[in-house]
Amino acid sequence: MNTSPPTRLRVLTSVALKAVFAELAPAFRRQSGCDLVMSFGPAGTLVERVRAGDTGDVVVVTPPTMDDLIGSGHIVAGSQRDVGRARVGVAVRAGAPRPEIATPDAFKRALLAAKSIAYTDPSTGAASGVHFMDLAERFGIADAVRAKAVLGSGGPVAEFVADGRAEIAIQQMCEHMLVDGIEVVGPLPPEVQRVTTFTAGVGATSAAPDQAGALIALLLSSACQAGLPVHGLEPIGS
Repeated sequence: MNTSPPTRLRVLTSVALKAVFAELAPAFRRQSGCDLVMSFGPAGTLVERVRAGDTGDVVVVTPPTMDDLIGSGHIVAGSQRDVGRARVGVAVRAGAPRPEIATPDAFKRALLAAKSIAYTDPSTGAASGVHFMDLAERFGIADAVRAKAVLGSGGPVAEFVADGRAEIAIQQMCEHMLVDGIEVVGPLPPEVQRVTTFTAGVGATSAAPDQAGALIALLLSSACQAGLPVHGLEPIGS
C-alpha cells in the first residue's frame, strides 16, 4: 500500500486570494512537500463544481456558502476558518481622471457619468457583482447601469478598464490589484460598502486532509495575515 504523502494539493477559491496563494506557495512546498494546484472562480461557479463532486482539498468561499457545503457533506465540519476580508472598490485606467466616490451621492453620479462600467455578472453568484447591482437598484439607476455594462465571469474586471473596454470597474479591491495598467480609486463609501469574508475548509473527499489543514493554518499564520493588506485584503481580527 502506498502511504507516501501527496505531491499536489488542489485548491478551489475566489480569484480574490490569487496573489496570497501565489506568495505562500513556496513556503507551503518547503513545509509539506506539496505544490498547490489552483482553480479560481466566482462563488456560484465554485459551489456548482463542489456539489458536482469536484471538492478538491481546500475550498475557499463565503461563510454562508461554507455552511451550506458543510451541511451537504462536501466540506469537513469543524475544518472551516475565516482567513481574510475584502472591500469593494472602484478602479480606472492608469492616468485617467479619478471619479469622486467619497459619498453615496458622489458614487451614484460617477456611475451615471461613466460611459461603460465593468463588474462581475451577478448571475455567477460573485459577491461584488450581486452587491453592486443591489446598489444600482437602491440608487434607482439599475437600467442605466445595465445599458453600459461590461460583464465579467469571475476574473478581475479591471482588465476591461486596462484594455479600454470599460471606463470604470467595480469589484473587490484585492482583485483590482491583480491587474497592471489601472489605478484603484478607493473603496466604496462606508454607507454602501460590503465587506466579504473568505472562509477556507477541507474537502470531504480530500486524500490529504492533514496537508489541507496545514495550508489553512498557514493562511492564518501571523506572517501571512500581516501581509494581506499588500494584496488589498484585511486580516481576520483587524
